[in-house]
Amino acid sequence: MNLKFQKIFITVNPAITRKKALLFIEEKLFEAWDLQYGEPLTLMAGCRSVPVLVQPFPSSQPTIKLSFDTNQILSLPAFSDPISVTFHAEDRSINIGPFFAALINQLPLKDGTFGEMEKFYQEMKSYCHQQGFSFFLVGIQSLKEGVVEGYWPGQNGWQTLTLPIPNVFYNRIHSRRMEESPTFDLFTNELKSYSIPMFNGRFLSKFDVHELLLLENELLSNLPDTILFNEKEAFFTFLENHSVIYLKPSSGSQGRNICRLTQVDGKWKIEQTGHIQNVHIADTNEKLYNALKKFCRKQAYILQKGISLFEIDQRKVDFRILLHQNEQFQWKVTSMVARIGDPGNIVSNLAQGGMMKNGSDFLKEVFDPQEAGRLHQRLIRLAKKTAHTLAENHDDLFGELGIDLALDVDTHPWIIEVNSKPSKKFQGNYETFRPSVKSIVEFMLTLDRENHP
Repeated sequence: MNLKFQKIFITVNPAITRKKALLFIEEKLFEAWDLQYGEPLTLMAGCRSVPVLVQPFPSSQPTIKLSFDTNQILSLPAFSDPISVTFHAEDRSINIGPFFAALINQLPLKDGTFGEMEKFYQEMKSYCHQQGFSFFLVGIQSLKEGVVEGYWPGQNGWQTLTLPIPNVFYNRIHSRRMEESPTFDLFTNELKSYSIPMFNGRFLSKFDVHELLLLENELLSNLPDTILFNEKEAFFTFLENHSVIYLKPSSGSQGRNICRLTQVDGKWKIEQTGHIQNVHIADTNEKLYNALKKFCRKQAYILQKGISLFEIDQRKVDFRILLHQNEQFQWKVTSMVARIGDPGNIVSNLAQGGMMKNGSDFLKEVFDPQEAGRLHQRLIRLAKKTAHTLAENHDDLFGELGIDLALDVDTHPWIIEVNSKPSKKFQGNYETFRPSVKSIVEFMLTLDRENHP
């Protein structure tokens, strides 16, 4: 019989130091697990294990008591709350965990927090602890010793401790350069050698996403014409076909370093995000090409057909739809917001001064109820199809995606961007936990169960 995990108190008795590690188990648990006095079992945490001999002891609550040496071998932190423990009758083992972690590349700030991400990490920690799971933060490092150096949430902030290797990693690295480094590749290979899943493995390239989504015929009418900005001949052909074009960094985020190119009286007007007054004119295609080459500074950029976006009060509007995979590995919508840009700005990103409203409420304010409902369902379906197509055709595992969709002036929906590291900046008030926290933890649990059926 394989009992599902139970929340159990774990304590350490520093006085117990014997050659054969003893594990004391509260009497009712001892009986429920059908154990025998002195029976040898294997105690596991993360990638480490230790042989133990079990004995019952009286306690008013479900508790297991470890020797100091056993605790040191497993690198367990001091647990203030009951933690999930699973007894596996088939192989006579007890597994402490699972342990969940976010992979990060940040160091704590002077105040000991992680800045904009602190609120999110605290919510992850609190929700995990409420469920009986451990959550902590880990940087890229060698896993060869079977343990990690991590940031453990304590009463006095984040403590640096040696901890068990997590059962599941959620990648929140904020550096594309780090993800492209040999160090990151070595780390991911070590994860594979331990059969440890990590989801949202890398930042996404806009052009790569576009190419993958082109594989799904159902999405073709929702994808703006897009090419890499590179060869002059292809660039000139693109200019002939479109009078409004957006130039975007293929690996950019937050609406930075985007240019809008608009053909006016045979010339091209160049506008840049964040610089409303900074407008340039190129009077030939050749001059436009040279100006953009200088602007791109050898970085990868894409050219995308400009869409006549739906506007309200001269503010451009698009929609960020946050999706997560559920226990059946199907995509579900966790939230949908309308992003309303600054007047005159060429994008609607919040980082560029935009404001946010609940997506469904915004549609109801602008359209009649029937049309608002129709558009809402259409955007939801498109977001799910986009997430499914990307996940099916990409090598990495994704548990969370932020998909940006927009309506044009005829209310036709378009796919603008897919983000594998959606913002976790705290926005709004939640009585308990934001929905994305619950969805991420549930997906981590799903991956752990798939890995250890």
